Amino acid sequence: MRKIFIMEDDIDLADNIAEILKLHTFDVVGKENSAENSFKLITEANPDIVLMDIVLVGKIDGIQLAEQIREKLEIPIIFITGNSDQSYLQRISNIDNDSFILKPFTIDVLITTINLTFLKYLRKKAEKNIFNIRDKDFLVPLDEDNIIMLKADGPFTKINTKDKVYLIRSILKDVVGKLSEKKFIRIHKSYLININYVTAFNSKEVIIGEFKVPIRRGYLKELEQLLINRLNN
Repeated sequence: MRKIFIMEDDIDLADNIAEILKLHTFDVVGKENSAENSFKLITEANPDIVLMDIVLVGKIDGIQLAEQIREKLEIPIIFITGNSDQSYLQRISNIDNDSFILKPFTIDVLITTINLTFLKYLRKKAEKNIFNIRDKDFLVPLDEDNIIMLKADGPFTKINTKDKVYLIRSILKDVVGKLSEKKFIRIHKSYLININYVTAFNSKEVIIGEFKVPIRRGYLKELEQLLINRLNN
């Protein structure tokens, strides 16, 4: 039974959604109308999907809460909102969300979106690539999605992940072929980056996470094409 956590500022609507989901054999493991303390509750409930209203009670909205979830948890998020304002859509597009439902919606739309989102998540999870490295004589499996970038450092390669920095005894050239070509691109002789973390770029440098990385002439078009492909998928 798939577990759903509902974030909705309208308590009556949240109750209605919960009843609908229960009738369709979903397990509603939580309902909250405010983002305050919700991250902890979501973590404890460990749902399969979070239904996230953009407008919540309090100072923190659903988009900000989704950003917190994305930083620490791997849970599909379906945004639900009655506001199609361009500013909201722009903010949502900057988050790795899994789907979007515009109010008012039908029961069929709700259930179909949840089912398709979960199937998409399972397929994505099955396609994950693991990059095994040696760190202090221990074998460490790194999820490609958590790798932000790699930097050449003489006979070593420095790997920046979301959680830690690793230094492995391999030159960058030997590492390149072991990572997905759909996610990683070498934009400079000393840098290999994960395009999913790119937030901005120009002809001279790329902003990736908290880093500014130089881009070598000739790599710009390839980077642009990979980013276009990511948006279209």
